[in-house]
Amino acid sequence: MMKTATLLVLVAVIAGLAGCASSKSPSASAPTAPVDVTGTWTGNTQTSARTVTMQLKQTGKNVSGTLEGAGVLDGAITGIVEGNTIQFAERTGIGTTPWLNVRGDQMSGDLGSGQILTLRRVSK
Repeated sequence: MMKTATLLVLVAVIAGLAGCASSKSPSASAPTAPVDVTGTWTGNTQTSARTVTMQLKQTGKNVSGTLEGAGVLDGAITGIVEGNTIQFAERTGIGTTPWLNVRGDQMSGDLGSGQILTLRRVSK
C-alpha cells in the first residue's frame, strides 16, 4: 500500500514537471520589435545649455548617423536597437558604452560619462 501511494505521488510530480516544461509562460512571449529611431533628434544634457543634435537612420536593428554638440562624442555613430533601447558602439577609447531609452518621440539616457542626455525628435 505504501509503495503504491509513493508511486502515485512520484507519477503526479513527474506529470506536473513535464507540464511546466512544455507550457509557455507570458514572459516567454516573442520579443517586441525595436522602436524606429530614424530622424533628427535635439536636446541637451542636465548640466549643459549646449544643444545636442543626432541624425539617425535605422535599418532593422542597426542604427547609424551623426552626433553634434556632445564634445568628444561628436561624429559618426553606430548602434543597435533592442526593444526601446539604443546601445551605441564605444569609439572614444574611454571604455564606456552610451545608451538611450526611447519613448515615442523622446529619448534619454547615459552618454557613458554619467551625463544624462534628453532628446526630442524634431523630424522623421
